[in-house]
Amino acid sequence: MPTLDAVVNDLREQWDLLRAWLEELPDPRSAEPSTLPRWSIADLVAHLGRVMDSISALQPLPPGDHDPLSLSEYLATYAAADPGYFDQITHDLAASIADDPLEHLDRMAEAAFAHIDELREGAPDDAPVLARRGAIELPDFLMSRLIELVVHGYDLAPALPLPTPVDPTARTLVAEALIEVARERTGYAIEVNDPTAWIATATGRLTWAAAVAKAAVQPSALSDGTPDLGPSLPLL
Repeated sequence: MPTLDAVVNDLREQWDLLRAWLEELPDPRSAEPSTLPRWSIADLVAHLGRVMDSISALQPLPPGDHDPLSLSEYLATYAAADPGYFDQITHDLAASIADDPLEHLDRMAEAAFAHIDELREGAPDDAPVLARRGAIELPDFLMSRLIELVVHGYDLAPALPLPTPVDPTARTLVAEALIEVARERTGYAIEVNDPTAWIATATGRLTWAAAVAKAAVQPSALSDGTPDLGPSLPLL
């Protein structure tokens, strides 16, 4: 896993890139469908705010045996969430910030990065924190937020004829984090070959058959052949 400094730096760079891209949206309150089923453009924009707000909700945990979730275990909790409930939270948030979505996002992001600084002050880099889904080490939680920002950067990209709002370094970190999750869950020795295709595959935006056609991943030993990851996907 990358260092906490690396994750924080790329989280900020990815946020800044995505936020600048959002300025070009004709209407961030648009009810037009996004690339995600049941979500409008406004919903997807609002969800970015929820991603950042989840950082502000982190609570520091005192030293002790907290048995924090790994990144893989934390991402696995997504599948257990009720999609209808999650959709409703997103719709409600979009409605609550409809007066000026980008201004609200700015406040959420500012609070999130300030809270990261507070959590890091005097604490070890691997300090556990209490997130909405359980205890997790701070670098792993922030990596989960970076995954969200990168994935939704790709989700938003079709809305504008502009370069995809995904930072190249953040893309690399996210692709490597997701391949590590796949290794942990499957036991296969695999490497990323096409980061963009692999991220789309790991998050259910691209089928395994399409991923194989694009050579999204490759075995660590080429003589082994590409294993079938299909039954283990998506990872979140």
